[in-house]
Amino acid sequence: MIDAAELNTTEKQLRDALERLVAQNPTNIGLRQKLKANKLKLVVSNVEKEAGLANGAAKRYPKTKALIESAEANRIHGASNVSDTVIRPHPLYLKAKEDLAKAQKEIKKLNSELGKKEEKLKDYKRRLKSLAVKMHQMTAAMWRHIPEENRHVEIMIDAEETGSKSSVLKFKKREKLD
Repeated sequence: MIDAAELNTTEKQLRDALERLVAQNPTNIGLRQKLKANKLKLVVSNVEKEAGLANGAAKRYPKTKALIESAEANRIHGASNVSDTVIRPHPLYLKAKEDLAKAQKEIKKLNSELGKKEEKLKDYKRRLKSLAVKMHQMTAAMWRHIPEENRHVEIMIDAEETGSKSSVLKFKKREKLD
């Protein structure tokens, strides 16, 4: 392990915070509450929070980040007799990590596409409703031009039905007004 004298203050704060979290003795109030609720995870952001540092403070310390990841793996799966120095360079580990990165990238892309399509759908629904209202207004305006003997039938499109999944519009007949 690295001598404590070689560590700068930030890295030392991070490692001390990690030790407190592993010992389940956090000083941060929010992390204590998570511990009581049994929801405390040993992740970089929690270690930074425990150390009283800003988010992203650990990004310059890959060895410390690796220690944090190892501590979380030990917390979840228990201690292993195989060291991280053997596992991390292993081709299966590297392939799995690469596959995970690809999957996360694909998920991000799909979520972006989904958001765009939802916006487009919302716009189409707004347009459709507007057109249905205009059509109804036009029908109402033209009503007086329909000959008296044909006025007993009025074709109206229910604006609420146009938002349905069906491509068939429902028509209503208006009874003869006397």
